[in-house]
Amino acid sequence: MARPTDPEPEGPIQTSVVIPALSAWGTLPAVLDALQPQLESAGREALLVESSGELSLAAIEDRWPWLRALVLPRPALPGEARNVGAREARGEWLAFLDADCIPERGWLDRLERSVGQAAVAGSILNGTPHSAVGTAGYLLEFLDWHPGARRTLEHAASCNLMVRKRALEERGGFPEDTYPGEDTILTVPLAAAGELGYEPAARVRHLNRTDLRQFLVHQHRLGRSFAEVCSRVDFPHRRIGRPALAPLAGVSRLLALGWRLLRTPRQALTATLLLPLIVLGLFAWSVGLATAGRGSLSRATPTRP
Repeated sequence: MARPTDPEPEGPIQTSVVIPALSAWGTLPAVLDALQPQLESAGREALLVESSGELSLAAIEDRWPWLRALVLPRPALPGEARNVGAREARGEWLAFLDADCIPERGWLDRLERSVGQAAVAGSILNGTPHSAVGTAGYLLEFLDWHPGARRTLEHAASCNLMVRKRALEERGGFPEDTYPGEDTILTVPLAAAGELGYEPAARVRHLNRTDLRQFLVHQHRLGRSFAEVCSRVDFPHRRIGRPALAPLAGVSRLLALGWRLLRTPRQALTATLLLPLIVLGLFAWSVGLATAGRGSLSRATPTRP
C-alpha cells in the first residue's frame, strides 16, 4: 500500500481531517477546494484515503500538494478507510469529512471550538436542493442533523464528525465489516454515555444521489444495514429492526419523519411535495430490511453514480 505524502509540519498538529474516497472524483474536487482555506491555520492537516485506483499517488500530489494522500491497493469500505487515515493522522482530534460533503466556511473552526467531550457532530444541509430525488434522499437520511432539528443527538453521521483520537482508539475504531451504519455503531454508545456533542453552526452540504436508480439502491442498502446496526448497539428503535417487522418499520419511519418535520416547517412543505418519492424510498428501505442477513453487508461497495 502506498504511504501517504508527509510534508514537514510547522508545529504540533491539533486536528487531522480524514476523508475516505471511493469512486468519488465527481464530487471530491469541490470538497477539497472548500477545505483548503480552512487548513491555513497552524496545527491542521488533511488526509485523503483513496481506494478506487482512479488516480495515482503522484497525480494526487500534483493536484493537491497540501494534502497528505494514501492510496490503498483495493476498494475499501468507509470504516476501514477512516481507520487507516486515523492511524496515520498526527492530530489529537480527528475531523471526519466525506468526499461528497462540502464544508462551509468556518466549519473546522466551529468544530474545534465545540470540542470537550469525546466527539462532536456538525449539521448537514441538502447539497442538491434543486433535485427532487436528491432532496428526498436527504430527508430520509440526514434530517436528524438539519440545523433546525433537535440539539440532543442519539447518534452521528461520519460525514461531519470530530472525535478525539484516543477515544476512537479505545473503541476499536469504526467497524470495518459494515456499510452503511458503521458510524451509527460507533456513535450510539458515545451518545448514550453523554460523550457526543452537537454544533449546528459547523455545517456541510451533502451532495446526495440524484439518479433515481442509485437513490433506490442506496435506500435498500440502508434498510439492510439497519438490521445490522440494531443487532450490535442499543439503537433507540432496535425493537423493529428485524426482517420480519420490515413493513411495520417502514410505516414507523414515515411517522417518525413526519414528527421531525414538525420542527422544520419549510422542510415539511418540501416533503409534502415529494411524498411519492419518499414513500418509494421507504419501500426500498423496507425491502432491504426484509432481506437483511442474505449475504454480507461488507460486499455492499459504496459506489457513486
